[in-house]
Formats: sequence, structure tokens, C-alpha cells
Amino acid sequence: MRMMSRICTRLPAAAMATLIAACASSAEPAAPVWTVFADGPAQSVQDRFGEAPLAYSVAWSELKLDPEQGETSATISGTAYLVACDCDRTERPVMFLFNGGPGASSSPLHFSMGPKARGKEGEFPDNPYTVLRAADLVFIDPVDTGFSRTHSEDGKARYLGVEGDVDAVNRYIRAWLDGNGRRAAPVLLAGQSYGGTRLSNLVAEVDDLDVRGLVMVSPALDSGAGQTDLGHVFALPTMAATAWRFGRSGIEAESEAEAWDIAREYAETGYLLALQQGDLIAPEEKAAVAADIASMTGLSAGDVLGADLRVDIQFFLENVLSTDGLLVSRLNTGVTSPLPSPDVNSHRPAAANDPSLGLGRSNIILSSEIAKYLSEVTGVQRGEAYRSLNLDANFAWDWRSSAKSPNFYVSAAPVLSQFMQEKERVRLLVFAGYRDLATTLLGTRYALTHNDLPQDRVTLAALPGGHSPYDEETLKAGMADQLFAFIQSAAMTASSNAQESAE
Repeated sequence: MRMMSRICTRLPAAAMATLIAACASSAEPAAPVWTVFADGPAQSVQDRFGEAPLAYSVAWSELKLDPEQGETSATISGTAYLVACDCDRTERPVMFLFNGGPGASSSPLHFSMGPKARGKEGEFPDNPYTVLRAADLVFIDPVDTGFSRTHSEDGKARYLGVEGDVDAVNRYIRAWLDGNGRRAAPVLLAGQSYGGTRLSNLVAEVDDLDVRGLVMVSPALDSGAGQTDLGHVFALPTMAATAWRFGRSGIEAESEAEAWDIAREYAETGYLLALQQGDLIAPEEKAAVAADIASMTGLSAGDVLGADLRVDIQFFLENVLSTDGLLVSRLNTGVTSPLPSPDVNSHRPAAANDPSLGLGRSNIILSSEIAKYLSEVTGVQRGEAYRSLNLDANFAWDWRSSAKSPNFYVSAAPVLSQFMQEKERVRLLVFAGYRDLATTLLGTRYALTHNDLPQDRVTLAALPGGHSPYDEETLKAGMADQLFAFIQSAAMTASSNAQESAE
């Protein structure tokens, strides 16, 4: 009981009652599955959505996914921000957020939507754009990111894959809701990049919860379409808008958005028809299309012809500004860095050298600053740095379903569509950027309009930003306002579960 009493002192009241009951039921209790650290000081933030500062508490929690394995059990963890209020907590909305990768921690969303921002000098100033006033926020770090871990090869095989990952996140969400007495609370889910795939597959597992709204940022929804000629159609508008912004495109436009739209119209007509012909395209038509693409993208017609009209994204990024010795970022085409030599970091794909990532030679980005921050506000100490990004998890990812088909064709959009058809009150808000060549704006729009989603409940916000549009200072206020209004509106909507029960 000595060990259990030490752990119980860190728990909030709701979770403590559950654990004390478990402690009392056995003289020799097993190690707890659910552990919460919440020893940090009370906090407050001055946000843009209220005149008075907003008081809140912070807790970090960890779930052992296979507790019978003891210390080798895989874990999943997250950080929760709870508003201090006299309200009925069972009715206050909870928003669960995660990033993508796979292999990305929740830190990008954490420090853009949470009450603290991440400063350039390792400090964590108040974030006036936080949406905490609208809902309590829980930032989930999937297995092998943040402080979540696999401690065995079995854990890697089980949780570093599409289905195991969804299972782990689903179990964490349920453990958090139960541990905090919030199982009946209105729930919102938010995912970025691969987090869009995770979210879409997750909704089928949480249909018994009171899910009110879904939010996606630069989501990966239909990776399969991107492996076909459609992928080139999707990429052309962003390539052209990028070239236009750097003065390398022949498109005559007044803005980046206009350049993107001019290229989009061509991509969906002349370019698509040319690609559809395959090897049957006439040489003169192929040459004319190559000239059009070259003019739009700033590449040479010879390079476009050499690529059979299908310019690889990495080739574009490495060549559009090659005369200036610059590499353009796939994640944000407004960002550049010196062009590396071809043999740099040959142990991994060239895309990992992206200027927006800053990986260096390592496949893992560690943050001692985030580890220190979490220790100060929650008391958790892991004796190691926080894994902001883990490409080793990405490289080990199992993309196949239980059927283990050898074919790679991944689209989570149909699952999302079925959920939204069944839950007639659930709405979806999607943010996507003109400067994103990782999950293109046109590809996102295609997935949202070709999978029988209820269009009257889907909002796509196109922004002049990259894969993480909230990083753009000029976009922060607008995104925060739209997200805040969305959460408030969704929280006021009667749940579909309640409607069904009433009927």
C-alpha cells in the first residue's frame, strides 16, 4: 500500500476515488495501469476570448497498454489542461488533439492551441490564441513519441501501425474520460497530417461517445489517390503558386491564391486529360503540355518531358531555386535552406532533409525544453528528453490492415464519411494551406468532395500557409477565432446519441 499511496497523491479527486477503491480491494495490488502527475502550480492565461484571465490546471497522464508485461509494457501519454470553474464538468466539452507523422508528438498543436506557446529561446510564454476557454484540452502523444514508449519488439509490432495506433489512442481517450469522471461529456477530436488518418479510423471506435465535432489540419485522408496520376494533378497548383511567389512562374496573377487557382483549373482539365492518355498521348501534345507545366513551375521543359509529365515533388523542391543554391520545404514552400549535397544523410529519404524539420543527421528530434516545462507544471520526470519527432517510428510503421494486403492503398475518408452519415449532428472543420506539398490543398479538397461526406456539415478553410498554418503569425488570430467559434457551436449542438435515445 505504500507504493500506491505515493501514486494516489498525484491524482485528481475523480481518478483518486477509483484508484483508492482498487487499492482497498487487494492487499498486493498490481502496478497501476493509469498514472497521473499533477503536482505543478495553478496557472492562468490572458486569451483573446475573454476580459478576465483564464485560470486552469495541468496534468500529465500515462496509460500502460499491456500492464501484464510489467516494465516492458508499451505506454501512451498526454497532457491535459482543465479550466478552473464552478461549472458542471460532466457537461464541459473536452477536445482531444494529436499530430501525425506517423512518429510526431502532439507538441505542434500543443503549443499553438494550448495556453502556452513555445518561444525561440526555450521559454513558454502565454498563448493569447488558445481555445481553452471553449473546451478542456488533452494533447495525446502516440506510442514512441513525447514520453510514450514501446519497451519491447512486441510493443513496436503491436502499436506502430494503423490499427494498433488507433487502439492505443482509443484506450487512452476512454481511460482519461473515465479517470476524470467525464465519460458523458461532449467530445471533440482534432488531428493534423497523419492525424487525419488516425482521426478518421478512430471515429468508428468512439461512436458510443458524445462526439460533437471533428477538426483536421492539413489532413492525410486519401494517400492512395496520391500514388496515381491524381497525385500529380493535386501537386501542380501548389508547385505553380510556389514558383509564382518566388518569381519563377509565367502565370499572370495578383496573388498567390489566384496563381494557385489558375494552375488548379489547368490541372483539372488539360493536364488531367493529358495524363489520362498515358503512352497513347501524341508527341506534339505531350511537348505542348510539358511547355505549359514548365512555364507554370519554373522548371525546364526538358525536365518535365524527362519526367513523362509527372514531376516528382522532391525534384521540384530541389530544382525550382537551384540556381540560387536553395532547397524549398515540402512542409511549407515559403521556407528555404541551402541546397544540401546529394550524398547528405543518404541513410534516409531525401524528404527528411526538409528545411522545416531541422533534423540534422539524427532521425529523432529531442526537446529538453518541453521535458523541463512538463516537469515544472505537472511534476512528471522521466530522466530523458521529450521526443518531438521520431522518424524511426515512421520508418517502422505498418500501413496494412488486418488483411495484410501487399498493396498500398490507404484511404480513411470512407470511414469518416460513414461516421458523419450516421451522426447527423457532427460537423467537420478542415484547415489546409496553399504552401503545403506534403498534404496538398487540392488533394484535401478532392478527398472531402469524393467520399459522400455531408457537404453542408464540412468546412474547408484554405489558408496562405504551409503544413502547420498556425505557425504563420498573420494566420494565428483568424484560425483561433474560427476554431473557437466551431467548438462553441459544436458544444451547443445536441448529440446524435441523445437524439437517437429520445426517438
